[in-house]
Amino acid sequence: MSHRITVVRRHTILRLTYRYVSGRPMDGEPRTDATYLRRGTEVLPPFRRASRWMHRPGWQRQAFRLGTPTGVMTVAVSYATEPALTQAGAGTVAGAVAVRAAIRGRRRIKTRRFRRTYTEPLAVALAPVLRIPDHTRAEQWLTISPELAGLAARLVTPMSPAEAALRRWYGATLEPGLRYLPDRLTRLRWWAGGTRPARLVRRRLGYFRRPRPARPPRVEIQVSGYVTPELQKTVRQTITAKLPLGDLVESWDQVGTHAVGMWTVRERPPRTVGFADIEPYLDALKDDEFLLGLRAGGRPYVVSLNNDSPHIACSAGSGAGKSVLAMLLAVQVLSRGGRVLILDRKGSHRWALGLPGVTYCTAPADMHAAIVGTAALADERNSAALAQPEGWNPGPRVLVIFEEMNATVAQLKAHWDESREKSDPKVSPAIQGFRNIMFMGRSAKVHLFGVAQMLTANTTGGPESRENFGIRALARYTANNWKMLAPECPMPRKSGTLGRWQLVVAGTATEVQVAYLNPKEARAIAITGRPVDLENTPGVPVSPVYVHPRDDQDSLRSVSETDPTTGDTLTDPLNESVTLREAVERGIVSGELAAVKKRLQRTRKDSPEFAPAPVGKRGLADIYRTGDLIEWAETVSKRTEFKD
Repeated sequence: MSHRITVVRRHTILRLTYRYVSGRPMDGEPRTDATYLRRGTEVLPPFRRASRWMHRPGWQRQAFRLGTPTGVMTVAVSYATEPALTQAGAGTVAGAVAVRAAIRGRRRIKTRRFRRTYTEPLAVALAPVLRIPDHTRAEQWLTISPELAGLAARLVTPMSPAEAALRRWYGATLEPGLRYLPDRLTRLRWWAGGTRPARLVRRRLGYFRRPRPARPPRVEIQVSGYVTPELQKTVRQTITAKLPLGDLVESWDQVGTHAVGMWTVRERPPRTVGFADIEPYLDALKDDEFLLGLRAGGRPYVVSLNNDSPHIACSAGSGAGKSVLAMLLAVQVLSRGGRVLILDRKGSHRWALGLPGVTYCTAPADMHAAIVGTAALADERNSAALAQPEGWNPGPRVLVIFEEMNATVAQLKAHWDESREKSDPKVSPAIQGFRNIMFMGRSAKVHLFGVAQMLTANTTGGPESRENFGIRALARYTANNWKMLAPECPMPRKSGTLGRWQLVVAGTATEVQVAYLNPKEARAIAITGRPVDLENTPGVPVSPVYVHPRDDQDSLRSVSETDPTTGDTLTDPLNESVTLREAVERGIVSGELAAVKKRLQRTRKDSPEFAPAPVGKRGLADIYRTGDLIEWAETVSKRTEFKD
């Protein structure tokens, strides 16, 4: 029995001719995803590398293959018949080719410089880690896009005056005439493409087109074999050390023995956000939702005091904008008819003085009474909620802004130690009250916004109390602060942009640019919901006044049910008279008492026009107007910064 073996010849004369004429690869194996009309963007497996010729669309390869012999024959025939004309035409073409070669040469010099500065050092560092053979070129497995932030800018050289003048002359004189015909052809193509037959043809051709993936500026590595998490960490550290990039987004795609790692620049929020940027989103918010700013892509960032957490912890360094974030939340509460209790020793929220629905406390005695009353209100609402149906509304929402918790809690303890009787409990009722508020609030609609530079467990009453802050805002944080408040999230790189916060909710950190409101806007939004002109709005309090809650029940009612501007004592905190010792204890002026006295003496000697004048005496000590001391402290600080 005979067996006949049939041999299939892949490279026949007809097939080679067809491949040559049609612009296809001569071996019949496409290296890239290029089609007849579209340029290739990716190398197809199992190939690792493809030349630029293989990335060209099929019609360009076809035109070169057919045009080259046709052009050579045409030139030969033309030279045989008209030698002089052929030589002139050849000289013109040679000049154009030389100009084109010079332009491409300049681009290659920049590309070579880029490769020598970034690609080759990174390839040398990563090749031993990824076990890349020494003879393998870096371009075969490593791609770095020059468009990445921080890289392309360093390759751009400024134009010389002659080049700038030549470009201006070209754009004003030659380019309008040269662009006239192409512009008309482009408009004709747009008109023809908008007709119904053209749309139908384009729709039919779309069925046969391969989808083109988006290729953002990136650092990409293609290797063979499985890349372990430890190896991924080493590669990430090497890229971060070698390339001057910001925060990168890392992704790995491993299919079989082929692994692709990609690093792209993280999308950032806007650098500045004002009320005009967040106003379109405010009307769509629910009663328990509050807008804190814009995240990456200009998208709004909203937190829910019902679904996310009833309490917010704000921990940041000095000057990070803690008061701005608290103000943004407070004005939204006030504009919806809620109440705001501010416990502030430093006077950081002067925008809220005299606003309806605001109780402002700076003295420890007033803070004590206000916290006790608010805790009683929360307990009363919680008890009433048990007998009410689901969704029962206990009344206006109450927001407690607890500024500088580290120092204020210590002052509340000291105040209670001085004022309590023997029969009173040892623990301050105010401290116990605010800790009780942290364990409730969702059904009572009483919420705590705690502000501290370092929110320690000692301040909040223990780690279990601190866990009630389900929403945590951090800025200008240290490694210890981040590990304490957000240990479940990797610490992102700190931003130097003012108002840039990391908001951690449910184990996810989101970078947000908090909206900035000036004091006039804040007062207007709190009253009317819009930044109107309050000075021309009748019936609106504009002068700053101050609320002093004196009794537990009075402070409870002023915060929850009644308008504090009608039942409480109204005074101006800037007109309050204090001694230098009291000003130091309250934080009106910074520093030790002896240093403040020495500073005041120096001011009276060198610049008497800036020194505050005493308004009376209390015993042997001079008393001063609080507003004069604040103005003097700010003036001395500015003059010191100017000298430095």
